[in-house]
Amino acid sequence: MDTKSPGFKYTIALELLAFLFSVILAFLVLLPLTNKQVDYPFFIENTVFIFTFVLVTRYLFFLKYSFLAKQQVAKVGLVFIFIPFIFYLISSLHGFRTFLDEEGMYVPMQNLPADKGQKLGDYMYYEMVFFGSGAIVASIIFPFRLILSVWTLKNRGKV
Repeated sequence: MDTKSPGFKYTIALELLAFLFSVILAFLVLLPLTNKQVDYPFFIENTVFIFTFVLVTRYLFFLKYSFLAKQQVAKVGLVFIFIPFIFYLISSLHGFRTFLDEEGMYVPMQNLPADKGQKLGDYMYYEMVFFGSGAIVASIIFPFRLILSVWTLKNRGKV
């Protein structure tokens, strides 16, 4: 990418803005689960799900406005990187589901009053499944979008 072009600074600004949005969203979504009385063992997985869902979904729809737009080697590299990453996401969601089956949904909230623990347990379940399944679906589609972009840039000259 030409770093001297006027569009380059806007591309970097857009990337930083999207990353900042992801950080703020992850903070706000995980904020209810940061209670000292809640023993939530899936912060890292949940954060990865939120970041993956937001950033990969953005690349699916706005790839031509990103720094990856004309980086053919980077796009091909990401196709191969995302293959094991998809398995990591699936394994993490499966680990969460296994935890729910073996321990129960409300075990992390056992130190809270029953009604608050149930509401927080439901919140934990729904947001983890939402962002987890969204991240998995977006990550499965993403390599195909990258391959299409590589082909289109090579054969038609546009992203």
